Amino acid sequence: MIKKIFIGIKRHPKRFLLAMAFGYSLLWSILEPILSITDIKPTGYNGYYLGAYGLLSLIIAVIVNYPKKSVKFNFKNTNTKVEIVFGDLFKVSGHKVISGSEFFDSKIGKPVSPTSLQGVFIKNVLGNHQSLIDDAVNSQLSGKQIETVQRTDGKNLRYEIGETITISHNESIYFLFALSKTDIDCTAFSSPSIMLKALDGLWNKVRTEGNGHEVNIPLVGDGLARVGLPASQLIQLILISLLKSAKERDLSSTIRIVLQENVFEKVDLELIKNNWE
Repeated sequence: MIKKIFIGIKRHPKRFLLAMAFGYSLLWSILEPILSITDIKPTGYNGYYLGAYGLLSLIIAVIVNYPKKSVKFNFKNTNTKVEIVFGDLFKVSGHKVISGSEFFDSKIGKPVSPTSLQGVFIKNVLGNHQSLIDDAVNSQLSGKQIETVQRTDGKNLRYEIGETITISHNESIYFLFALSKTDIDCTAFSSPSIMLKALDGLWNKVRTEGNGHEVNIPLVGDGLARVGLPASQLIQLILISLLKSAKERDLSSTIRIVLQENVFEKVDLELIKNNWE
């Protein structure tokens, strides 16, 4: 908590000082008339009173400046609402997005890292039933593979970036889409242009399969996808893609970007909201 207080002060130092000054003035304007009316004379305790004013004004400034953990705003002239929150993707309500490679690998290990969101999805949500992904790929992307590639591990059929499959589980739909390319050694990589193309394919699938329900998307492009942009710019890229798609045709009612705590220091949600409102 202390660390987050200092983050808030560092991000908005002028607002912090103004909030302290305002808090001090507000307390003074409220308490001084009360002391005068009640004929209480703080003679001999002036230092304590001033210290109390300063402490209370500091508390007010900290509350005003404390970093936000969630923001909401609407895309103008669309039916799409946006939320950005810090939390656990698998614990929020609504449909969920999982990013993967163009091969739709399902084997935990070299192709799919067990610590990635896709790995956690396979282990904890699907109960290690990798065949659920394989069956969805075979049935939903039949005839869409563009070429066969021999790799050291994983699958050999490579699909277009942006191709998306859906898996229903516990009243939620999971959208698994091809975000990154991989080399023959299963090392994933992507770029801003690849990411925009992938998101375009994802939103098209969300539009037809999401049924207007809330859709939760993680900070795609971070970590093993290796897009090469900081967290704040990845969020902007997601929002640009989302706005483009929402302007073209109606999309889901609410798109929620769910961030992990490890990017808290790098992302100022209030600044992002102010830029998009």
